[in-house]
Amino acid sequence: MPITLPPINRRCFVTGTLSGVVSLLFPSVWGAESVLPSQDVWAFLSDTHIPADRKKNGGKQPINPVEHFIKIRTDILSGEIGRPYGLIVSGDCVYSHGLPEDYKTLLEEFQPFREQGLPVHFAMGNHDNRQAFLNAVAQATGQQTPQTIPSRLHSIVETPKANFFLLDSLEKTNQTPGLFGEEQLQWLSDELDSRRDKPAILVAHHNPDYSRHIIKATVALQDTTPFFELIRERKQVKAYFYGHTHTWQTLRVGGIHMINLPATAWLSNPTQTHAWVLLTLKDNGISLTFRSIDPEHPKHNKVFDFVWR
Repeated sequence: MPITLPPINRRCFVTGTLSGVVSLLFPSVWGAESVLPSQDVWAFLSDTHIPADRKKNGGKQPINPVEHFIKIRTDILSGEIGRPYGLIVSGDCVYSHGLPEDYKTLLEEFQPFREQGLPVHFAMGNHDNRQAFLNAVAQATGQQTPQTIPSRLHSIVETPKANFFLLDSLEKTNQTPGLFGEEQLQWLSDELDSRRDKPAILVAHHNPDYSRHIIKATVALQDTTPFFELIRERKQVKAYFYGHTHTWQTLRVGGIHMINLPATAWLSNPTQTHAWVLLTLKDNGISLTFRSIDPEHPKHNKVFDFVWR
């Protein structure tokens, strides 16, 4: 079951399934009438931590998550560096306990994306709540509230050049460690094996436990070892995107690119910056354009290129 906000603009023409919007027409806010956006271009965000109260601050060096998110939303919708086909958010969407009122504000703040024809796909983080999120999305999209909630919410977004696999690492709301679980890892294994023809880009919230690779991590992904074993042997897996640490970092493990997305909310340390990235799919890799809310930050507008193994 995916968590997806479909576009709502009347001038959008949609075909396909919730797993991937196949074609849309963007309105003239993008600077041209009837411009087809490329399915190769996506906006990636993480750790938005939107609270119900738009004036609420958070973090060790308190900042206002909504104010920062609005700056990033404005940057994305400006089209200054390109027109994304859609958005992917890698978890910790709301403030702390995944409350229904938090999701109400979250979906209101994402409404401008939907109005401009952009679908938004969410992954679950440790500060999210599946029931509250699905109820809020059902209400916002006019769907029926789900009667049962799966243990994990995962989905696949298919594009011509790659498949995005959105995974759910939420084990318990407002507790730090994450867990994919055996059932979800089996689902991932089966779906990867049935999609060997295109690169696979995995997206979840929790960072792998690089230091120990054992089952009982304290703050990271507890089943890092079976996860790495699963993806290392499937050569179509090219990258894993995650958040959680509120730190921008890139490295490579077994030939797979590990990309720690920057947070839009508070920071882990003052050397970091609130940011999002624009992902562009290439024939043999991806490029990421780093967009800070601080135009003077040294990484702002820097392009990072990654070649597939």
